[in-house]
Amino acid sequence: MIRKIFLCMCLVLGFCGCAQKDILETDILKAGKADAIVLLHQGKTMVIDTGEEDDGEDLVSFLRNKKVTSIDILIITHFDKDHVGGADTLIRDMDVNTIYVPDYVSEHPEYVSFMNAMQEKGYTPVVLNQPESFSFGNTEVLIEPPLSYEPYNNDEPDNNFSLITTVVHGDNRLVFAGDIEKERIAEWVETDPGPCTFLKLPHHGVYNKNLPLLLEELQPAYVAITSSDKNPAEENTLALLQTYTKNILETRAGHITVISDGKTIRMSN
Repeated sequence: MIRKIFLCMCLVLGFCGCAQKDILETDILKAGKADAIVLLHQGKTMVIDTGEEDDGEDLVSFLRNKKVTSIDILIITHFDKDHVGGADTLIRDMDVNTIYVPDYVSEHPEYVSFMNAMQEKGYTPVVLNQPESFSFGNTEVLIEPPLSYEPYNNDEPDNNFSLITTVVHGDNRLVFAGDIEKERIAEWVETDPGPCTFLKLPHHGVYNKNLPLLLEELQPAYVAITSSDKNPAEENTLALLQTYTKNILETRAGHITVISDGKTIRMSN
């Protein structure tokens, strides 16, 4: 039901939401094999993940250089150190209005630091067990948790707990897939998410057997991969992506900027 409501809201936005040629800017910071993503739109700021511990100060510096004084939305997709690591620094240095997190507890020290920082600031996060949708300027945002927080396997349970965030800006649909792996991909595709314009590829370009299933469903025109020289995207991942688009960038080559005007997208390092 929430997906139907979300799609109806997006149709309305498609007709009238981007009439003023407003811009949605997405910045994917060069943070090694880690996610630190900033969305800027109509004076509002949304952050999806915060990189590792050492990336927190760089993220704050980037936001201040963009004249950001507070964060409207912070989404922590899951509690691995390369996604939640800089969150304590971000929270202590900047005010945050709303924080979304998955519904599980981690033993990672970075998670503990994140929780301590929220407690110090008196913040209570929104813990997601059901999809959540809201407006962000002239965009519509949908955050989807897993159907269950029971681990699919004991090797990488956190990755499949990732919150998946979809942002619709006019005709453009941007998907930020956290670190979802084969089990979660199969589960999500069953919900028929449909094609997207831009995809932040899950799990830093690591190949899994259901990645073809995800790409066939999403048919992305633009793809960004958070990677490093030490951990680049895998060759079979890149070969698969080439069958869908030539517009592929990795953060190991530098900061990635994605500009949507509601009709078209430009992506550059």
